[in-house]
Amino acid sequence: MIERRFFLGFVTALITLGLVVGALQLFLTRVGEIGLAHVVDRQLAAPNGDVLFLSGVNQNSHRYKLMLFDRQQPTTVAIGSSRAMEVRAEFFAGSFVTLGGAVNNLGNLESVADHVAKAAKRPELAIVYVDPWLFNARYTDNQGPVPAYPRYVSADMLWAGAKALRGGNWIAESFRSPNLGIHAIARNEGFAKDGSQYYNLTGAGSYDEKFALTFARIDGDKQNFQRNTRADPRLVGRICVAVKKLRATGSAVAVVAPPFAEQVWQRLSQPDYAYIADGYGQLQACLGDIPFFDFADPAKIAGSTDCEFIDGLHGGDVTYARTLIQMAATDPAVRGQVDARYVADFAAKYRGHAGGTVLARDPAVREADFLKIGCTK
Repeated sequence: MIERRFFLGFVTALITLGLVVGALQLFLTRVGEIGLAHVVDRQLAAPNGDVLFLSGVNQNSHRYKLMLFDRQQPTTVAIGSSRAMEVRAEFFAGSFVTLGGAVNNLGNLESVADHVAKAAKRPELAIVYVDPWLFNARYTDNQGPVPAYPRYVSADMLWAGAKALRGGNWIAESFRSPNLGIHAIARNEGFAKDGSQYYNLTGAGSYDEKFALTFARIDGDKQNFQRNTRADPRLVGRICVAVKKLRATGSAVAVVAPPFAEQVWQRLSQPDYAYIADGYGQLQACLGDIPFFDFADPAKIAGSTDCEFIDGLHGGDVTYARTLIQMAATDPAVRGQVDARYVADFAAKYRGHAGGTVLARDPAVREADFLKIGCTK
């Protein structure tokens, strides 16, 4: 009798546990923390920007961005780190996806270039945004293998979801919000289906107020800002090979040195960071006739101000619209893809703002001086 009661209790507990795990699996799949295909399906079925996605557990976007690219087969693609995320589909006459965020190290760049070069339908134009730390031998923040996106509920996922509740009841919000991923649901920010990132810039605070966090990295000689006086020619050569692989498949290619905020660039314009100019010089020489646009110094971007930056090293979409205007003026391949009238009107109308696309879609939104540097919005 005791054995039977024990057996029935064990089976009941096992069934209960299975039901709980199954319910969590279904719920977390519905909110986008499990299964990228479900996320991309939902995004592609909606207008761009209506369904944002950003996981609260796995924020490495490499696999997600490649899936967006494969499913949409865009005419123009942007390739780079998070500093290529503010290039928008609205800026182009044809289809567009940014793989910004898929490149966190040189190995990622090579992998993405190989993937795009082998695509069934290759883009007509690839714009490659090259960060200077990719050719700095002291850069140590490479992430190694790209993690797979979760397919099943896990303890880490539940713990991350529980911690996210400190910022608000995202569980309740998930039944009202069209967004996917705990972070996107809780903060109303994340990736649109063109791969670009939307930030919630309506609050008064920023994690990089007055660029303090960026300056701390520079002063601490860490993360993306390790000092060096010379670029590593071997690393520059690998970047050059990856870019030329794209060109060899028939796509037009343009290479961009993405901008820093002016205050940050002043700190980087010191002998301790001479490797930046050295590396970009080596890269330009290696590229030959492939167009290279050096916007690392934001003074080279007509009309740009620090008020148009998300933080010290991420320009907003107005900044990137300005760069495309200048690129299109000299590069026929870029000119053939960019919606020149739109980007010119956009840059003029939303000057001084970092998130002009959000403002264009909802005139009721007001961007804050989130960097606290005295911006009039």
